[in-house]
Amino acid sequence: MGHSVLSVEIAMLVVGVGMALYAAKAISMKKTEVADGLVFRIVARFVQRENTAVAISASGFVLLFAWSAWKILFVKDPDLHLEDFIVTLFGIALVLYNAAPTKLHAVQDFAVFYLFFLTVVFVVIWKVYSMASGESYVRITAYSEYYIVTAPVTGILNGLGFQVDSSLNLGGPGLSNIIEYEHDGAILKLGIGTGCSGLYSAGLFFSAFLAFILVRYQKVDAPAAAALAIGFAVTWLSNIIRMVVTIATGIAWGHPALAFVHSYIGILVFVAFITVFWLLIVRWLDNVYERRARALEPMAAITP
Repeated sequence: MGHSVLSVEIAMLVVGVGMALYAAKAISMKKTEVADGLVFRIVARFVQRENTAVAISASGFVLLFAWSAWKILFVKDPDLHLEDFIVTLFGIALVLYNAAPTKLHAVQDFAVFYLFFLTVVFVVIWKVYSMASGESYVRITAYSEYYIVTAPVTGILNGLGFQVDSSLNLGGPGLSNIIEYEHDGAILKLGIGTGCSGLYSAGLFFSAFLAFILVRYQKVDAPAAAALAIGFAVTWLSNIIRMVVTIATGIAWGHPALAFVHSYIGILVFVAFITVFWLLIVRWLDNVYERRARALEPMAAITP
């Protein structure tokens, strides 16, 4: 997107100021009703309780202002990227945290934690690694796509008897991850982009599932960590299966069939895997924590 970064960032600042004023008004109208959220309780450990609500909203406004100033004064990037929208939404979630009814605190907590983890995954980790390694974002993403997705998919297809080649070309224009396959005697090329590789899906899953665990169970212990690790494996495997099915379709029926499966069928396969996993893993975690709670009840009963 080629919007002017200055005009967009100024607009974001104006919106941020308006939301900050709206949140401040909401806080002043219900000072006694905002102490239920998990985010509120965490921040209250470091800030006086009567100032916590204002501190949460103020931190969101500071984040919006600091990110905008950094983009305008230091980066001078004329384009908007994924990280810009993630940070902006995170700041908005903080600004408006106390503006909704207290019965929605679970939803507000999930939104704040979800966007916080998205910021860590897609902004902090990538930026720190890029600065530490000296590699550009494009090269880091290209290598990740190739070794996490492209190479495994190519290996599985060749193991199934298909003739498939893959390459990583960082010097050419366009997509750097290429899978080549034959259909009706012609060699067809398929470019693997970040959106198709599943890297975003893995980051989204990590952020959403960890936020869900924090809000639902109020802790991250061994069972939750195990569930998160299994979730990563399921996310990766389901995306690999989706890509294998998509490319096998292209080998059998050509690019039009591949495009149809990629656009409509493949995503359904991926969502089905994740949905089934989520339902099963949440049921398992509920049972684990319920058994622990029942085991502690006799001990609590005999405690003087």
